[in-house]
Amino acid sequence: MSSAQYESIEQTLLLLSEARERAEGAAREIAEAGGPEHLVAALSATDQELLALHRRLLDDAYFRSAATETQLALDAA
Repeated sequence: MSSAQYESIEQTLLLLSEARERAEGAAREIAEAGGPEHLVAALSATDQELLALHRRLLDDAYFRSAATETQLALDAA
C-alpha cells in the first residue's frame, strides 16, 4: 500500500473518531439538559456504531490485509 493510500485511511479514521466524539458529546449534553430520552438513545447508538466502524476499518486496513498477505506468501512457498 502506498503512502497516499495510508493517508486516506488515516483521514477516514480521524473523521470517524471526530464524528463519534461529537455524537457522544451531544448525547451527554442532551441527557444533562433533561432532553428527550429517544434523542440520547439515538446519539448513543450512533456513537457505538461509529466506534464499530472505526474498529472494523482499522482491523481490515492494517491487520487483516497484513495477515492475508503473509498467508498468501506462506502458501506460495
